Amino acid sequence: MALFQVIKYNGPANVLVWKHPKENITTGSQLVVGPTQEAVFVKGGQVCDILKPGTYTLNTKNLPILAGLVSLPFGNSSPFTAEVFFVSKQDILDIKWGTARPIQMQDPAYNVVIPLRAFGQYGVTIDDSRLFLEKSVGTAQSYTTQDLMQYFHAVVGSRIADELAGYLLRNTMSFLEAQAHLTEIAEGIASQIAPFFQSHGIRLVNFCITSINAPETDPSVQKLREVFNRKHEMETLQFSYQQERSFNVLEKAAQNLGSSGELAGVSVGMAMGNVMADMVRETLKTSATVQPAQFCGGCGTSLTADAAFCHKCGKAVKDRQLPCPKCAATCQPGDSFCTKCGQPLG
Repeated sequence: MALFQVIKYNGPANVLVWKHPKENITTGSQLVVGPTQEAVFVKGGQVCDILKPGTYTLNTKNLPILAGLVSLPFGNSSPFTAEVFFVSKQDILDIKWGTARPIQMQDPAYNVVIPLRAFGQYGVTIDDSRLFLEKSVGTAQSYTTQDLMQYFHAVVGSRIADELAGYLLRNTMSFLEAQAHLTEIAEGIASQIAPFFQSHGIRLVNFCITSINAPETDPSVQKLREVFNRKHEMETLQFSYQQERSFNVLEKAAQNLGSSGELAGVSVGMAMGNVMADMVRETLKTSATVQPAQFCGGCGTSLTADAAFCHKCGKAVKDRQLPCPKCAATCQPGDSFCTKCGQPLG
């Protein structure tokens, strides 16, 4: 009489893949597959049949590929040899990741080389049991969550570091601004590393970045933060660089002039600046209106710009034209009467 078996999962909770210890199986035995599991039958290193959650009586109907390999007769309780792997399909959501060492990269916005670090976590689930067994498990008796984390830690960390640096460069984003865009950056990186997980039969469930930073004691980071803070301050005050330079000059002048404290110095400096500006404007205005001086051709006496006759010898100024006081017609020096209206000229 054939001995029927009950084949079910008896491994610990943190195991992703567990191999049933018995390989001698009889058709008609009962197989129990848990709600978040799949049972994978392997024969001679080849994945044959995969059964979803449920309770099965093993026969040629639910094991068609295996039945063909071992030539099981239909309807008989025949023994056969096969390996049964139980694969957990439950999500693993708490896998931590981080850059093993700081990434030396040039900040895209400020051209300062900084040691960049990043940390976060991601979640995965086994999406393709056949592919996962072939690529990751092999002939192991069990495969735990820790095995998966160790296998993917170095590779995933390196790929994340490359993708993070590439994202900042493509978007000309400073790492000082990256902290405000963690969700956006995480989505971009996740889209790039998801195909890598998929090639191992794993689906990336979620991916997040908790921090992007650099050591605050590093001189380059201190320099970059100082430049960033100064730029932000100027933008807040709506200052241009030239305005800031002008403000610094006035401030220093006020400090030199002030003798009753900083406030008095600033007031005196600003007042001095206003006075000097007024003096410059008046000088420019005066120089634009004053005409060159002239001299008498007879005695050499200095004359005003609008003189028609020499006040010393009475000689008429050469080529000096004067308007008629009545009709404003042009008259020459020495004329006694206006040639247009006859007005007597003094």
